[in-house]
Amino acid sequence: MSKTDISFTLVPPPGDSDIDATTSEEIKKRSLKTSCSEGGCFKALHKPRWVLLAVSLASFAQGVITDGIVNTSVTSIERRFKLSSTQSGVIVSTYFFTGIFVNLFVAYIGGRGHKARWLAGGMLIYAFGALIYSLPHFISGIYQYSLSDEYSSLCKSGDGVIDGDVMDPSEDTPTQNDSQYLYFFIAAQIALGLGSAPLYTLGIAYLDENVSVHKSGLYLGIFYAFATLGPAVGYITGGVLLQFYTDFLAVKTVILKPGDPGWVGAWWLGMVLAAPVALAVACFLSIFPKELPGTAEIRERKVSVAHKNGGDDILSTRADFGKKPMDFFIALKLLLRNPTMMFLNVVSIFEAMIIIGFAAYLPKLVETLFGQTSSFAATVVGATIILGGCSGNIFGGWLVKKFRWDIRSNLLYCIAVSIFSMLVLLSLLLRCPNENLVDISTPSMMNDSFSSGCFSSCGCDTQKHYPVCYLDGQLEYFSPCHAGCTVDLKNDTYGGCLCVPDTTVVLKGSCEAKTCPQLYMFIVGLFLIIMSGFLPTIPGLHASLRCVPESQRSFSLGLTNVIAKIFGSFPAPIIFGAIFDSTCVVWQTDEEGTRNGSCWIYDADKLSWRMLILSEFLMIGTMVALMCSLYLYKPVEPDRK
Repeated sequence: MSKTDISFTLVPPPGDSDIDATTSEEIKKRSLKTSCSEGGCFKALHKPRWVLLAVSLASFAQGVITDGIVNTSVTSIERRFKLSSTQSGVIVSTYFFTGIFVNLFVAYIGGRGHKARWLAGGMLIYAFGALIYSLPHFISGIYQYSLSDEYSSLCKSGDGVIDGDVMDPSEDTPTQNDSQYLYFFIAAQIALGLGSAPLYTLGIAYLDENVSVHKSGLYLGIFYAFATLGPAVGYITGGVLLQFYTDFLAVKTVILKPGDPGWVGAWWLGMVLAAPVALAVACFLSIFPKELPGTAEIRERKVSVAHKNGGDDILSTRADFGKKPMDFFIALKLLLRNPTMMFLNVVSIFEAMIIIGFAAYLPKLVETLFGQTSSFAATVVGATIILGGCSGNIFGGWLVKKFRWDIRSNLLYCIAVSIFSMLVLLSLLLRCPNENLVDISTPSMMNDSFSSGCFSSCGCDTQKHYPVCYLDGQLEYFSPCHAGCTVDLKNDTYGGCLCVPDTTVVLKGSCEAKTCPQLYMFIVGLFLIIMSGFLPTIPGLHASLRCVPESQRSFSLGLTNVIAKIFGSFPAPIIFGAIFDSTCVVWQTDEEGTRNGSCWIYDADKLSWRMLILSEFLMIGTMVALMCSLYLYKPVEPDRK
């Protein structure tokens, strides 16, 4: 009989039945309270499959918020708060910059503590960060994009300018420096970064230590499938919400349409809806104990295949390892002298740059290359991630479980997939031709049928983007002024246009975007890019977990996260944003003509080539690092299946 099978019966002595009954009741209450505080009220859920569900929901929630809604909001907050792509890149990078300082310590301290409680606390902070991210919407006032200015955006060289009346809900709102809200987004990203720190270190270790080696691949595959599904749902949700005007609760009449350059969708609404979900996941995680029943037996059955310099000898002879402050540096030294692990960390740098960079700017890339709306781009990216990302993660996890690959086999597979990725990245060269867009920077090259510099005396500026279209859809101009138009004809047309061939009338608004065959080819290519990006996730993670001793796994995951964030995740959005900025053709300006705000128009041809060159360079680095990791791997003993 075990200690837990022993029960006691309290027999009250004569005359004290009431007192003893009260005492007995208090004992029961204290016992129940103690039991529940350790998760005893939910013992039926203390099983690996419920842990899998809890951490998967956490990864899903984080993916929806950080990798989905935040990324779909990039274009909108640039436009709403007059930010450049580099500035929006700083916002995205702050999330990863925060992890640099906390991930390693959370992994080291939390790895020897109550992992489930660390995970729950992280999700609580995460929910708070989501609310902060939406705060600028509520304190910044009504979005100002005065349509009345459109009628003053005519060529001043003519005498036929007619002022038009238009309902503008923001006309009475005072001008303000919207770029100041950059700091609110940075603060929100810091909170999100703090809250996310435990999941991909302690969460993975907590899941891995509660299942056998060969089940671990499938469990991790499901976990990462949820992690991939989250951004996809976030993209789709963000795309749908962007169809609603940002101030739809305060403004009854909206003249702007989703396709208009000045349109800003409800970028903030997703955060308000997602925060309670993150809070509910935090409550779910808090019910699990420090160690599940049966974990000790599973640990004893596992055979170490760590690299021979991994420190198995030191860690196995020090039962109290991790309790002394200097043990932190000993553990760090053991990981740094493990060449297989360190080159896998180099792989994580290149992978982080590709994944995070594209995650932040992929919807905007689709917008730019194919002339689509933010909503359409976000929906396409989200649907593609669901199909490509989830299938790649689950299939990779299934392969590990099916063939029971050792570390060498996992690394060889990852090398093969990286070669395939280099081929499918050529899809980035696909784009829809945008030959109808007039280049306002070189008016002499616009069209031979009219005079060069036709709008040079019109006093045009690029403070606002009011596109107009030539009647047959062949030419699109930045504004009526840049088309040389002098008269507003009051029926969504402008006349007296000096820069328009054969006719003097243009239509208000952009020329209708025509879906070219390249868009469908790009979607197929995008599916292959995303799938190839996630196919090696589980095999690579499996190799990372097995090449270090079990007691070092949480810490090694923390070190990997820190290295990936410092050299990969943190600079990636800034680098990708700088590439966008480097291809800008028309910048938003202030009244003095000085650059002040976001980019209106990009050179799609330059953008696609520069994205391809950067991506191929990162994939070559990934493949070389994988080869080095494979070559230098020397196990303590031959791998066992």
